[in-house]
Amino acid sequence: MLAQKKVHNILVIEDNTGDFVLVEEFLLEQFEEINLLHAKNYKEAFEILLEKCVQLDVVLLDLSLPDKNGVSLIDEIVKICKNTPVIVLTGYTDFAFGIKSLSLGVSDYLLKEELTPLSLYKSIIYSSERKKIVAALETSEKRARNLAKELNNVLEEERSRIAREIHDELGQQFSGLKMSLSSLKKLNPSEIDLGELIDTLITEVNHSIQSLRQIANELRPVIIDKLGLVAAIEWLVSGFEKKTGIVCEVYINVQKIVLDKNEEINIFRICQEAITNITRHAEATTVKIMIDQTDTHLIISITDNGKGISAEDVSKLLSMGLLNMSERANFIGADLDITGAPGVGTTIQLIIGINGKKNFNSRRSFSN
Repeated sequence: MLAQKKVHNILVIEDNTGDFVLVEEFLLEQFEEINLLHAKNYKEAFEILLEKCVQLDVVLLDLSLPDKNGVSLIDEIVKICKNTPVIVLTGYTDFAFGIKSLSLGVSDYLLKEELTPLSLYKSIIYSSERKKIVAALETSEKRARNLAKELNNVLEEERSRIAREIHDELGQQFSGLKMSLSSLKKLNPSEIDLGELIDTLITEVNHSIQSLRQIANELRPVIIDKLGLVAAIEWLVSGFEKKTGIVCEVYINVQKIVLDKNEEINIFRICQEAITNITRHAEATTVKIMIDQTDTHLIISITDNGKGISAEDVSKLLSMGLLNMSERANFIGADLDITGAPGVGTTIQLIIGINGKKNFNSRRSFSN
């Protein structure tokens, strides 16, 4: 009974013709279609692997070749193969060496004298699946490290920004207050208009309070808790328009929606990051924000008329801040889709399930 219909590309590195023919027979018995490559020594194997004419599914490696053998052979082949599983087929019965070979990156270690069509087939399938899982885990780990690095960078940038605002805004205002109070202490009350001076001090205090509220709002917008997500997005867009001069059009078509605070703050931060990206990268003159609702989803679209985004830009998640947006979307079970092309602008669309329609398997989708 044929177990597989997929074409498997398999490289057999074996100098013994009889052993190669036996392996070939075993493979043909279990796989319906195989593309079998044969190397009789390390040099031939190196050339085949270096050419990468086909994407190999597995490499079957004999440990005793005319021009290289043992640990050095394993090291070289595993290094070249990278994500392609390497299965050792050997006549050596040294159990300790078999364990050591696995630690060197070999996927499996099979003795030729115990080899059967089924054991070889199972080893190939299991090794291939294990490699896929390991590769996925490595990708996930790398992604997690990148996210941690990005979050750390964002935190440091935010701290620097807050420090600058406190120093430049509050620092100057409090310095002004100090100077006014020092003047008040030195002057004779009969020589100045206390009412006018007190009014000046009150104005300076009010400016300080306003600056403090602004900093606090940017850290955690109070408007979200008081008026909800939609009002907070309108407030965000209004401030963006005043600060940048970019014309913003906001279209809202929503009924009353119920989201928890965690969802609201993550959605708000995604919108905040999208607008920040427009300021930094888009060179846009207009931005259109649409907030729409269906029975099962809340849909937020942010479109600019800027220089657009290319596939290369999208791949640079860290430089564009897209990774943070993507992780926030995935955290709340939302779908994030980024589309665009050079010269025609960019659209960021966030789709959030409501009324119990969460998608906790959602992943980001980027396309051009």
